[in-house]
Amino acid sequence: MNLLRKCLLASLLFAFAALALADGQPADPDSVLHRDLALPYLIHLPQRGAAGAPLIVLLHGMGSNEQDLYSLRDDFPSRYGVVSARAPYTLGEGSYQWFAGTDVGGRLDGKPDELDASRARIERLIDQLVKRYGFDPQAVYLVGFSQGAIMSYEVALTDPGEVRGIGVMSGAIFDSLVPQIKPSFALSHLSVFISHGEDDPVIPHAYAIEADQRLQQLGIHPSFHLYPDMRHEINESALQDLVDWLAAQ
Repeated sequence: MNLLRKCLLASLLFAFAALALADGQPADPDSVLHRDLALPYLIHLPQRGAAGAPLIVLLHGMGSNEQDLYSLRDDFPSRYGVVSARAPYTLGEGSYQWFAGTDVGGRLDGKPDELDASRARIERLIDQLVKRYGFDPQAVYLVGFSQGAIMSYEVALTDPGEVRGIGVMSGAIFDSLVPQIKPSFALSHLSVFISHGEDDPVIPHAYAIEADQRLQQLGIHPSFHLYPDMRHEINESALQDLVDWLAAQ
């Protein structure tokens, strides 16, 4: 192939790539933002397909978006499908939250109507994902960081039939949620992973200890992890412990 033909071929390939991006069709299907269900989401399907596969639904923290935790998808066991959802309330360009935070008597909490609305949207998303893609409805796991971790508690502790387990990273059980928690057979069989940094300046690790104690009283025995020198983040040790927990489910 002469130089002129090589240049023409390269130009055509570049033009086709540009057209695909302009039409919103990125080369990597994992990077397509879907807007057909209750919340915008990214989805990574297991190689053997979604039918009957377990599902991880990722819930990001305040001020972040669906891209954040989604970057961890290749670390998770390959049998899982992975969906990363975008929170419904906009803070700024590319920045979202599940609820507006509040302070009640010196304790962290959230705006009640926004907590309720986000909880309902997450539950509806789970139902829609199971019906649309065929994921195993008995093997759905919420994995959240910060506000996403709080929302994992909000969903799982009020409607435990929606999920098999939750991975809670740097989260808290709000006092406003406690009266809504009703002991049940489904709740006692909820699988829970908790990770928290001892140096967290945003949500102090005392909230994690308190959450573990509250869950123990409900007959739930979390896989509980505190990490010295970890702040409001997910370090390598916390990620590995989460992956090991998921692999054991």
